[in-house]
Amino acid sequence: MSEKNEKPFKVVDKRKVADSENESGVGEETEAKQASAEKETAGEINSEKAQEKAQPVQNEEIPNFEADFATFIYSLNTQALLFMGKIPNPISKKYEKDLGTAKYLIDTIDMLSKKTKGNLDENEAKLIENVLYDLRMAYISEKK
Repeated sequence: MSEKNEKPFKVVDKRKVADSENESGVGEETEAKQASAEKETAGEINSEKAQEKAQPVQNEEIPNFEADFATFIYSLNTQALLFMGKIPNPISKKYEKDLGTAKYLIDTIDMLSKKTKGNLDENEAKLIENVLYDLRMAYISEKK
């Protein structure tokens, strides 16, 4: 096509512009700054509330447990017992049952047993074997 045959096209800005703003968009920066300031203020309020909730009670001591395999297995064991209703919920002090979650935790320990086979020392292997046996027996008795 030749340039002489083409019709010129016109660009029309259909964005809505406030009366106080000029068409070059200078007012947009002010609007963006105001919105940003409002978000920061809201964020500061939310962060202050979160900090108030997150601060520990001064009288409570946080236990310092060593992160090792046995502690992890004992943690999963305790959770499974909690969900089988064998021990009370530490917060509500009520015995609650959720056998689906208990089974999931038992299956998780079983999966860990299979995946770590040959990599555990004798005590860890015996621990996981005993925990699985005890949890499975408890699960069967609760399932009846």
